Amino acid sequence: MKLFFIPLVILFAGHYVAEVSMQIILEVPGYGVLNGTNETSSFTERTFYAFRSVHYAEKPTPETRFLPPIPKAPYSMDEIQQTTNNNAGCPQPGVDNEDCLTLNVFTPQLPSESNTLLPVMFWIHGGAFSLGQALEYVPSRYMEHDIVLVATQYRLGPLGFLSFDTDDVPGNAGIFDQIEALRWVNKHIQSFGGDPNQITIAGESAGSASVTLLLLAPQTTGLFQRAIGESGSVLAEWALDRDGRGKVASVAIAELAGCPVEPYEELLSCVQTVDAGLLSEAYQNYSRQDMLNGNLGFSGSNPVIQVAGAQRIIESDPRELFSSGNFATVPTMFGANKQEGTLVAGVLYNRYLVPKNLTEDEEFLANDLVPTLLNALHIDDPTGELATQLTEKYLGTAEMGNLTSMTPGLVDMLSVLFLKAPTYETAQTVSQHNPNAFYYSFEYEGRNSIFEYAFAPNPVPIPHGVSHADEMIYLFVFPFPSLPPGLNASETELSMKMLQVWTNFVTYSDPTPDGVALLDGIPKFLPYNPVDESYMAIDDFWRTEADYTLTYTVTVDELNPPVQTRKSYEGQYGRVLPTKNNYLGY
Repeated sequence: MKLFFIPLVILFAGHYVAEVSMQIILEVPGYGVLNGTNETSSFTERTFYAFRSVHYAEKPTPETRFLPPIPKAPYSMDEIQQTTNNNAGCPQPGVDNEDCLTLNVFTPQLPSESNTLLPVMFWIHGGAFSLGQALEYVPSRYMEHDIVLVATQYRLGPLGFLSFDTDDVPGNAGIFDQIEALRWVNKHIQSFGGDPNQITIAGESAGSASVTLLLLAPQTTGLFQRAIGESGSVLAEWALDRDGRGKVASVAIAELAGCPVEPYEELLSCVQTVDAGLLSEAYQNYSRQDMLNGNLGFSGSNPVIQVAGAQRIIESDPRELFSSGNFATVPTMFGANKQEGTLVAGVLYNRYLVPKNLTEDEEFLANDLVPTLLNALHIDDPTGELATQLTEKYLGTAEMGNLTSMTPGLVDMLSVLFLKAPTYETAQTVSQHNPNAFYYSFEYEGRNSIFEYAFAPNPVPIPHGVSHADEMIYLFVFPFPSLPPGLNASETELSMKMLQVWTNFVTYSDPTPDGVALLDGIPKFLPYNPVDESYMAIDDFWRTEADYTLTYTVTVDELNPPVQTRKSYEGQYGRVLPTKNNYLGY
């Protein structure tokens, strides 16, 4: 290694680093020369390096708009690429930028500073496959630890998931983006101090559903070694368009964007060239009307089971693929939040009940709301038996027809139907193929909630509880005006514990590995198995619990302590009902 202080130049193993003020120049062999920044971590002001808006793929052309991405061609090594600022996200409301296939890389050390390569977390943002961008995830808390963090962007909404079931528009372009970003990381992360043989894919909500898709996709073989999924799975009915629904919605969205629906050649030409913002707006309009029609409003912006395309992510039902063991059997950590359903209930209130004047319709609320939800989730219930059982389990103590009285039970039911049950089912299934399978329940209710941010323009009369995405408040710093960036003492303590557990898993495939000193208050995190059913409850006081399905009625139980537990139901109904998911928990 040679050192030249002109002003400061470091040569090491084919990489060079030059520091000028707060910026840093990094050569990435086979890719280009990047200009990044020096920044400091949240708690100890540790220096880390940030490289933002690094292109991993070319801007889509009209012909490739809905196809897998083209890898980014190397830059000239004689030119410095500016990677100091965040690129705009992919097209979504308020954003009209198709040159968005970029990622952000954050690292506490570069190869010039250490021969030791660091494990990598590859972060996939959530947002119902239609919203979100990398700039929302400030990594300064993660950078207290010895990991490299990569936050990627991918095509969203109809630009990422339009599907005509044809080779020109096969669907899943956004998932192919994630795979290409993973390939880029495998090829180049060593230049940033990361270990390409220690990559953990991680995500939240739609990002977690993406993680489960990447577990299933044959194109990802060997690209990652671990997986973290926070509140989401492709097993959820909202996360995948089945039975041709994606094609029907896609054609309707194209028509709303002003495209002729036939002949096909004209439809294709139009969607390939129509303004990206117009196509995104068409999806938003379709989604709103779809919700008013009693559907979820996600179709046309969702992954699909592919029937066309030269490359295919999945070609059969993901539940069958998981059950057969046909997936990457890597160590996993999944989990969900205590009141996931408050966010869903808020959307239900604002986008369905209020516009249709149903908030005080006692007949609808008492008799039709639950069947409407099952229909929206495409859960067959021809006899009404499941609706009756769900009503008894989750709304049995409520005054039926009174929305305020029904809200706690609705929150629990929506938590289970949309997020808890499919995420837990995924964890149960993968645990059968790898003993390093961990599950958590996030139960800490702090001062702030993502719920408040989500409904800031149109508040809803629903207590947020421990809402969907609230765990991320303690893992990332969010640049949202409605979320104060600082943490108080107890929140800081929780954040530090969670960061240690998450980064331990990224490093060791175990949240609490033997031989690693843990912060006070972190008990041994036991892997899940079908006998012990262990999971970690994360709150002021961390504790090991068993039988996660007992959390399915937590909101109601805190108001009305239960007389029976799930175990007392077993003799009556048996362990599993003939539904796609164990929504009743017994």
